[in-house]
Amino acid sequence: MSAHTQSTPVCRQTVPAGHILVSNSWTGTQLAGYLSKYTSVLYSDGLGIVDFYPSRDAAVIFVSEADIISGINYRRRIVRFRQANTSIRGSVIAQNTSLTRDQFCILQKFVSVELGLAILPIQTIEEAAQLLAQMVTCEAKFNSNPFRMKPKTASTPDVDLLKTMTVIPGLGDKRARQILQHFGSLQEISNTSQENLEKVVGAATASSVYKFFHQSFLL
Repeated sequence: MSAHTQSTPVCRQTVPAGHILVSNSWTGTQLAGYLSKYTSVLYSDGLGIVDFYPSRDAAVIFVSEADIISGINYRRRIVRFRQANTSIRGSVIAQNTSLTRDQFCILQKFVSVELGLAILPIQTIEEAAQLLAQMVTCEAKFNSNPFRMKPKTASTPDVDLLKTMTVIPGLGDKRARQILQHFGSLQEISNTSQENLEKVVGAATASSVYKFFHQSFLL
C-alpha cells in the first residue's frame, strides 16, 4: 500500500499535540483503523512521499510486507525523503516478518547505514499502529516540556537517536542514553548480542531491546 503524491515536497506540517497526521492514501485501510483506536487521527492529501507525521517535527515512511516482497519503488521514496534537505526528523517503519526476513536485513542496512535514517521493525499492522501512537505520545511530551525544549535549530543526531530509542517498550531516557553512549549508533545496537546489551543495562531491558530489533528471528 504505497499511493503517494510524489510531487509534493517534504515540509513541516501543522500537527496538533496528541494527534497524528496521516496521508489520505491510507484512508479506509487496516492500519488507519487500528491507528484510530490508539490516538487521534487527522488526514491530509498534501503529505507527498511521507505517510505519517506524529508531530510537526517528525515524519514516518511505512514499508509494508507487500512492499518489500513486491520490490516496488519504496527505496526511491526513502532516498527522496533523505535528500529533501529538511530539519524534520525522518524514520522508517518496516514489516520484519518470516516472509521478509532476508529482504529486511538488506533494507535495514540500506536505511540505517547508507542513508543514516532510523528503521523501526514491526511484525503486524496493529504493532505499526501501536508504535505510531507511542511516537505521538513521546513527541507531545517532548514538545510540551519547557525544560527539554531547545532553540529552534536543526535537530541534532543525539536527540534524534534518543527519541528513536525511547519508542522501544519499557525503555526510558536514562537507559536509552546508556545504550547510545556505549554503542554509538542504531546499527551497532541492532547488530550486537543480547549478552552485550545485558552488560550495559541488565537482563530485562536488554531482552526488550534485543527483541525489538530482532522480532522476525523469534517467529
